[in-house]
Amino acid sequence: MADLRQWAHEQRFALWVVAGFIVVNLLWWMWFAIQHEKLPYASLTTNLGDFDFAKLLPSLFLTRSLFQLVVEAILMLIVLCLAEPIMGGARTTLICVLSAVGGVFVGLFVCAGASWLFGSSPDVFHIGFTLSPVTLVIGALMAATCFAHRLWRQRIRIVGYAAILVVLLYGGNPGDYCTLAAAIIGQIIGRVIAGKPTQSDQWHWQHASSYEARRILGAIGIVLALGPLVASTSRSHAGPLTSMALLMSPESMNMGKLAECMRGMTVHGCYAQYALARASMPGDILRSVLPIVVMLIIAIGLYKGRRSAAWFNIVFYGLNALLTLCYYVFVPFNTHSQHIPLTAIWTFAVNTAVPAVFAILVAANLRYFSIHTNERNLRLGTAIIIIAFLACSAFYMAATWFMRAQFDPEPTFTAILSEWPSRFIPVGFLTQTKLVFVATTPMAALLYQGVGIVFWIVLVIVAIIWLHSSLDQDAKTRAHAEKLVEHGGESMSFMTTWEGNDYWFSPTGRSAVAYHELNGVALTTTGPFGDPDEWMADLDDFSRFANEHAWSPCFYAIHEQAKDHLGKLGWHSLLVGEEMVIDPQAWKTTGKKWQDIRTAINKAKKTGIVDYMGTYEEFPHEIQEQFVEISEQWSQGKALPEMKFTLGGVEELKDPRVQVLYALDADGVVQGVTSWLPTWRDGRVIGWTLDFMRHRTDSPNGIMEFLIARMAQRMHDQGVEDPDNQIEFVSLSAAPLAGLDSSADATSDDSSNISGTVMLQHSLALVANMLEPAYGFKSLYNFKKKFQPIAKPVYLSYPDPAKLANIGIAILRAYLPNLTARQVIGMLGSFKEDKK
Repeated sequence: MADLRQWAHEQRFALWVVAGFIVVNLLWWMWFAIQHEKLPYASLTTNLGDFDFAKLLPSLFLTRSLFQLVVEAILMLIVLCLAEPIMGGARTTLICVLSAVGGVFVGLFVCAGASWLFGSSPDVFHIGFTLSPVTLVIGALMAATCFAHRLWRQRIRIVGYAAILVVLLYGGNPGDYCTLAAAIIGQIIGRVIAGKPTQSDQWHWQHASSYEARRILGAIGIVLALGPLVASTSRSHAGPLTSMALLMSPESMNMGKLAECMRGMTVHGCYAQYALARASMPGDILRSVLPIVVMLIIAIGLYKGRRSAAWFNIVFYGLNALLTLCYYVFVPFNTHSQHIPLTAIWTFAVNTAVPAVFAILVAANLRYFSIHTNERNLRLGTAIIIIAFLACSAFYMAATWFMRAQFDPEPTFTAILSEWPSRFIPVGFLTQTKLVFVATTPMAALLYQGVGIVFWIVLVIVAIIWLHSSLDQDAKTRAHAEKLVEHGGESMSFMTTWEGNDYWFSPTGRSAVAYHELNGVALTTTGPFGDPDEWMADLDDFSRFANEHAWSPCFYAIHEQAKDHLGKLGWHSLLVGEEMVIDPQAWKTTGKKWQDIRTAINKAKKTGIVDYMGTYEEFPHEIQEQFVEISEQWSQGKALPEMKFTLGGVEELKDPRVQVLYALDADGVVQGVTSWLPTWRDGRVIGWTLDFMRHRTDSPNGIMEFLIARMAQRMHDQGVEDPDNQIEFVSLSAAPLAGLDSSADATSDDSSNISGTVMLQHSLALVANMLEPAYGFKSLYNFKKKFQPIAKPVYLSYPDPAKLANIGIAILRAYLPNLTARQVIGMLGSFKEDKK
């Protein structure tokens, strides 16, 4: 609630403007409702032939329906909420006014030029248009991009201009030229005020051209996919790409005239009847929707860097351009048209050029799509598509021939063959082609409309399979990673050998990074390991690798040096904990601060508790069973499943490289157990890190203090006996998500991201609070302070503030991969009881 109040205060200008917009419209509606009159929608529309500015201007503020009011209000709120925090309320207001006035003037000037150029066409002369309320605010958004870092600037501009262009090209409302002009003018004003971008705002390696190229091409693909839907719902239907839309018309089909047209008895108005007949067939409409689904799948594949999606895109849009070319070249001959108007030439050029240029763009940038699909799945999918097309075609021709009496007029084989391509082509390509015959029975209609649907459904399924099918990881990967860990690593590097990690290897193969791909985030398990000389370069290279796979890189539990390196490259960091490190060579328990530790050691001696150290397999079976028993006893008291990621369990305890230290009482009962993960340098163990730490519910107080103290003492004694192989550190690790209490603790590398850092800090703090009753991270954090350790900060570093929510969810999923809805309810219940 505090965050919400703060947000409302920071966005007060946006909230007041949107609230005023809503109130004005509600009052307008109420006025006519009180007068028992219909809303004068006609007063909000004008046209190029009979232009009336007095009718056009109110459409900047007034809407036609509740749905439009909701959509426009949401868009205005989003735009202003993005712009106001960057530029402030006063500057945002000024730019809104200037860009809106300039945009309307320039847009109307363009419309006047179009009216003069195409004035002889009655279709252009009578195009009705209105203005959009978004025109009032879009300039402020584009101006704000000039003050933002380039990552956000690029994204907002791509999405903003793509949205404007799709509405303009497919919808055709001339008023959208005003919106486009307002956006451009706003961007110019913003550039004048902000000045030239600073050097620190230039592209860094983590936003390489391949990453942004995929984003741009994916955005274009989504625009082209959603465009037909925009065109279908447009009031103007005057965009250059409108002809490829689904057919929607208030007119009804005239069956008598349709029959006369198909028998050649008349030619006047026949193509309108053909179009209406096709639009009345549910199967043909569905056949036009399925290609949109395919286009969306291709766009998602491009965004994710799939090579198969890129090739699919080239073929799909290349055929689209070829089909469009044939449509506009051969149809005029079929209609015996002697005059081709200028508008038709423009429409032909745009409809052919758009898919062709997009296919060429993807082909030119094919090198950026580096994720290969499993070759077997590619071959199988291609074979299925070809077989499905041939089978559907053969079935259509054979079945139609045998059922020809159920069509009108009864088709010849030549007629069946001429109608065959139209069974697979979307309706938008058939509006100016002759309808040869129609079905007269339900079975014939199912055949006539269904064969194309079956083929497109197969194409959709294959496209989805290709999108989710990638190359299998080499079985030797894990073995290679484990060898690198033994060559060199940091205190928590051994955790990278656990199950669930994927691996990226440096070009030399001498170092690696372990990661989890979750929620679109490449979440690392601490930093690089292997050859220390490559670690800083690995940070760069792994981030490129993640970007190439359309993942957002996020380094989790890294130390100061790695954090500083990433910070110099524009990354943001968040302190997520402190690793507690003991120097065994300086170990001592004298002084007042060590009173608790000395008490625990003395108590253990008096009660006959001794410690034993070795690997899991070295201990007797009954001792191993007690380890499992203690772990199960500990887990049964939790509302959540056992955590993973940087927290090991019994399975990790069994690794022969892990040292287990446990406390055994005089009766042979294991009272507590700890595990210690090795850290190597050049093949020699230089440190041990605490991982597994559990005890019985009835174990004597101080048992864990005793075990940790004994580990430190053992390493101290080992260093005295063998100075050449002494242990450099004993790490108590870091309690996950501990120390996230106050938003004041959230810091950013620069002032531009403090809000985002606070958001992520709050998200992780909420997760930590919910997990605290079950796992006691904060109490564990305070427990480790008893050993007077050296605190080394542990950070989370990320480059993309847009992925904050994804990062929070990824971390939760990494720690609790098997979390169920029932366990979430139990977690919330324990959190509530703890608060009481």
